[in-house]
Amino acid sequence: DESMHYVIGDCFSKGKGSEPSSEAPQLWKRAKTSHYPTRYNLTRFAITLNELTPGLKEKLPPTDSRLRPDQRCLENGEYNMANAEKLRLEQRQRQARKMQERGWKPRWFAKDKGSDTYRYTGGYWEAREKGDWSSCPDVFGQVPVDLVVD
Repeated sequence: DESMHYVIGDCFSKGKGSEPSSEAPQLWKRAKTSHYPTRYNLTRFAITLNELTPGLKEKLPPTDSRLRPDQRCLENGEYNMANAEKLRLEQRQRQARKMQERGWKPRWFAKDKGSDTYRYTGGYWEAREKGDWSSCPDVFGQVPVDLVVD
């Protein structure tokens, strides 16, 4: 469980506990545990998945999950604020679903007929290049009071 090797051949015919061939290249190795554990014992790699590096925020659509305010609060150790933000976002999602009359339609993908797959229709990279996300909803912002549906 510490590493993974690539072996050519039938993996089912080997006995349990057999050692990988010395010729097998190593594909993956478990990272060493940190001397400074995080709040949730995340690996170094896992911590970087939500990271906003300099210059990245301006390139992201406002719907990118890395911009979620509840996640930011949680990462900063602001647990009460994170919970309040999570509840606010869930309420906002419920309101948005109620206001959608024709259902949700993907912005940059179209479903292939007779299939469960989606095809990229274009527009994302162009919007990213221009920094123009005006066609994207503000999914993390406040719901205007006049649009709140009970």
